[in-house]
Amino acid sequence: MTRYFLFSTLLLASLVALTPSLALAVGPVHGTVVLPDDLKSGRRFLGHWRVENTTVPVQPAPPRGDTVVVLFGPKPQVLAPKNTPIEINGMQANPATVVVGEGAVVEFRNSDKVSHDLSVPGRPDIMPPERLSPGTVRKQRFGISGEYLVRCAEYPHLVVSVIVTSSPFFAAVDEKGGFKLLDVPEGPATLKVWSNGHWVHEQAIEVPPKGVDLTIKVSSPAKEPTEQ
Repeated sequence: MTRYFLFSTLLLASLVALTPSLALAVGPVHGTVVLPDDLKSGRRFLGHWRVENTTVPVQPAPPRGDTVVVLFGPKPQVLAPKNTPIEINGMQANPATVVVGEGAVVEFRNSDKVSHDLSVPGRPDIMPPERLSPGTVRKQRFGISGEYLVRCAEYPHLVVSVIVTSSPFFAAVDEKGGFKLLDVPEGPATLKVWSNGHWVHEQAIEVPPKGVDLTIKVSSPAKEPTEQ
């Protein structure tokens, strides 16, 4: 009995000592996203929309088109769903891109003087058309992973990107192109950049135990050939 107890104690102590070495190290993934000029703004005009009995000033678009970086591959964590607010003001959504977990509710608040008919075109199963009157809020649940563009039928320049994913590793790019993802487990991963309503860059990376600093150069979108 004594020998069995001693053996069990030594085995438990050995497992406890080995546990830290078996755990994955985590570190930051940070760096700079360099966008081409044609992706640095989501819209190239300012001014006013002329509507019945009034005019609505158009707010400037984000300087980098609401660019976000998302890391896919590490799986120790899952992005929990939560309510995410978006305000529509001056014919501009803020933020224009959100990253949410499966089952999250996105709250669209209309602070404009006019109504907006919002939907995901062609996907009524995701978000059917519905009129959002001034001063009201529409709560829409997104339960399936994917990338969705919420559009206004009346004002087509108004677009909101909703990225639904299980990855908790994402960050918005600041005005200087910087981003930072914290506590990323070491190992292989895929880094993707979303800007102006679509994925514009993808690359495989290896996250070392102490993290990594990256410079991501995004290529200009391919232009469609013009007819002669």
